[in-house]
Amino acid sequence: MIWFTLLLLQTVVNPEILERGEKIFAQSCATGYCHGVAGAAGRGPRLRGRSLDRNRVSEVVRNGIPRSAMPGWKDRLDEQDLSATITYVMSLVNSDKSVSAELPIPPPGDPTNYLNFTGPTEIKKGRDLFFDATRTPQCSTCHSSGGRGISIGPELVGSLAVDQELFLSVVRASRSQHVLTATLEDQSVFPALRFEQNENWIKLYDLTSAPPVLRTFETGNIVSLLNTLSWSHELVTQDYKDEEIGAIFKYLDWLRSQK
Repeated sequence: MIWFTLLLLQTVVNPEILERGEKIFAQSCATGYCHGVAGAAGRGPRLRGRSLDRNRVSEVVRNGIPRSAMPGWKDRLDEQDLSATITYVMSLVNSDKSVSAELPIPPPGDPTNYLNFTGPTEIKKGRDLFFDATRTPQCSTCHSSGGRGISIGPELVGSLAVDQELFLSVVRASRSQHVLTATLEDQSVFPALRFEQNENWIKLYDLTSAPPVLRTFETGNIVSLLNTLSWSHELVTQDYKDEEIGAIFKYLDWLRSQK
């Protein structure tokens, strides 16, 4: 009886912790881009109604999964918020698999069109680099082209630099006018792209790590959202050689010529 009572106490979850975890999950994980409403699945796997190991969930939430779309949160959330989020995810184990609300998931594009590329060989090299899944991140993590990729950052083909050298200098050194610095009520700061907002809430892509995560905040939680010109592509293109960036330029320039 004593053993059963102790076990029961260990499984009781503080409702305030669960509520906090649910709020964080809704802000940062519950989109079609990630795990869907209440863990019902988006492009990320379904969490709701699955058998999950808490240690594994804790490891993945904190450190992410290398070479995947799952980022680590240990540098974005404090320990209490991490624990609350893990607790909420574990609470989904016994939940019904279905939920009433679903968020739209961006179309993935036609894989046949990607595999059956019929352009010039030298252009295919740049195309393959643009979508190279072995790079973290690859260009298609934030940009789309030819109907593939994720349209987080601006469309590249229409705004492409006039020549390869200028494109290289923009990628290596230029400070982005699109990326903002977001400061929250809890004083956390992160680079962000504005996605959508109204008078009550704002959705931002958090660029702390790749891939960016779409997070939703009540307007009052945002202290400031400023263009500080503190972010550049140099931070995410260190694994690319100059000639590889040149090949990517040729691919984008070729796409522009096809329009």
